[in-house]
Amino acid sequence: MIKGFLIILLSIFVSSIGMAQESDSAKKEEARLYTLAHTDVFRKRKGKIFASWGYNRSSYSKSDIRFWGDGYDFTIKKATAKDRQTKFEPKVYFNPSLLTIPQYNLRVGYFLTDHLSLSISVDHMKYVLDNSQSAKVDGSISSSASTVWADDYNNELMPISGDFVKYEHTDGLNIIYLELDYNELLYETANRKFAIDIVGGLGIGGAVPKTNAILFDTFGTDEFHLAGGSLNANVGLKLFFYKKLFLHPAVKVGYVSLPDVVTNTAGNDKASQNFSYFQANMTLGYQFRLTHK
Repeated sequence: MIKGFLIILLSIFVSSIGMAQESDSAKKEEARLYTLAHTDVFRKRKGKIFASWGYNRSSYSKSDIRFWGDGYDFTIKKATAKDRQTKFEPKVYFNPSLLTIPQYNLRVGYFLTDHLSLSISVDHMKYVLDNSQSAKVDGSISSSASTVWADDYNNELMPISGDFVKYEHTDGLNIIYLELDYNELLYETANRKFAIDIVGGLGIGGAVPKTNAILFDTFGTDEFHLAGGSLNANVGLKLFFYKKLFLHPAVKVGYVSLPDVVTNTAGNDKASQNFSYFQANMTLGYQFRLTHK
């Protein structure tokens, strides 16, 4: 009787081991298949293309803005400025012919590897000199340039009123960047309908503002002009929905150098400035592969 009982226990033990091994094997196989399926969608990015469009808000550091031309050469010291995002109106934001009026971000890119993407982006910001501020002015203005403002200024603190200088890159502060980003998968759901990437990178580009300038009540120019360049660093998330559609909230910091801003149509009146910016943007995009592997 004892012998029979031991045999039964041994059988149960052996069966339990076998069932555990089968369970482990099944879990490993399930994990292997899961990894294969999900890796192909969100981790294997090489060769994929993406495009996105959205809008931004920006803030700017103080900067010294030098203005010079026939009969004048002066600098506004530590001038403040702000952006000018268009008020949300469906007739503007949902009208294809008016999409470029608000401050927007456009990006088209390609994955060089599973992690590195190279993209061309257009950041359309707006820069508006604050005409409610007082700032120091250094330089000179002759009577041939303005009878009202003719004087020698020696770091004189004065109101920067609109009848003295109005200065805006509102059509806008356009920067065309070449950006290299690193992409890493943070999370994906089991059904592959939602995933999160973290994205960060660096960019270099040319600044092509369309500057609206009025000096001494005289309107200047309103033409696109390559005025300088910019560097940036950015970080954000890509929130994927149904594998290809994504939202991309991001922040960007940059440095802009504008040594050759044109302020009149003749091209002999100029301005120059350097400043940094902080930008927060939200874009909607689509990521896809042209060919199936």
